[in-house]
Amino acid sequence: MNAPLEIALRYLRTGRQGYVSFITWVSFLGLLLGVLVLTVVVSVMNGFDHELKTRLLQAIPHVVIEDMDSLSKETFDAPDVVARYPYFETIGMVGRGRAVQPVSLLGLDAAGLDAMQDVGAGMTSGDLNTLLVTPGNLILGAPLARHLGLGVGDRVAVTLPATSAGKVRPQVLAFRLGGTFSLGSELDYGLVLVAMRDIPESVRASSGEHGVQLRLNNPLEAERIRGMLQLALPEARITTWMERYGELFRAVQLEKAMMFVLLLLVVTVAAFNIISGQVMLIREKASAIAILRTMGARASQVSTIFLLQGIMIAIAGILSGLALGVLATININHIVAALESLFGVSFLEGTYFIEIPFLIQGLDLGLIGGLAAGICLLAAWIPARRAKRIHPVQGLHGF
Repeated sequence: MNAPLEIALRYLRTGRQGYVSFITWVSFLGLLLGVLVLTVVVSVMNGFDHELKTRLLQAIPHVVIEDMDSLSKETFDAPDVVARYPYFETIGMVGRGRAVQPVSLLGLDAAGLDAMQDVGAGMTSGDLNTLLVTPGNLILGAPLARHLGLGVGDRVAVTLPATSAGKVRPQVLAFRLGGTFSLGSELDYGLVLVAMRDIPESVRASSGEHGVQLRLNNPLEAERIRGMLQLALPEARITTWMERYGELFRAVQLEKAMMFVLLLLVVTVAAFNIISGQVMLIREKASAIAILRTMGARASQVSTIFLLQGIMIAIAGILSGLALGVLATININHIVAALESLFGVSFLEGTYFIEIPFLIQGLDLGLIGGLAAGICLLAAWIPARRAKRIHPVQGLHGF
């Protein structure tokens, strides 16, 4: 192996014909840029996915048991469950004047509001506990309050469905805005919190759903907890946050997968430039190959020379791309700020994010590097097979 490796390194160091050298540099730079962009895109999409989950899980239940009035400690107990509380949820509309917005109205008791401390930490005005202290108050998202032109203490009309004499009739309730929150997610525009006592019995009895909500120490354990609960409560309907909001996260994962495949094609194109460069190099070195064969070099050793050369180009491009990709990801917000200043646009305008989130995962870096290396290995192997088929006589006299 030492002799083929030394010859491969010598061929890389010594000058080549202009076009062959150009193709080699194109394949190296193509690999570098392809791996770099793939690393940045995957890390940024991981960041968005993580941020969406984190922000959303602050205010939604992790497990919901419908049509149950209580869940005692004796019925179910697990260290993962940090809170259990009754709830009532229905759809409705909030409005002021001609401005209205469809919302999901969530009624909670003291235990439920205590479990929503993540929302309390995100309060931009007022206090979450005002729902318990002052009857008739509600809490909604700060963006929604701005859309409706509401301030703390303003009257808010809430329209809820109610059934009377077999007919669904809207019931308008008068509330006051007790405070606003901002979680940086879609809940800022569609969630309204009220005290359970402020929802009329006629509404609770005829519309919406009620039951028990659970909050977990680790929301990713929701499916396991549901399985345990289902064994203890076989007749109950139990859902998790993954079912209720799974479509959103599946869409993000699908988008990530599609971007991964598309950018991997860029890496593939760059990798197959190795074929062109190596084939041209083999033609250039045909006489040298013939001399090596006449001196006793085996066909497999000749093949190994060009295989190693292609692999070295690939490794240099992949490792450089990964390193620069990680560096670019870490500084992505500085890069975006420079681009925004250059083009006079705001890439995050109209979103929930102040800056671009990112999450670098070793598994993704390994997958990118492994797939790119596999493609490059195939690309280097194809011309290497051609090199070992050169007959010494043909090599000395040219193809």
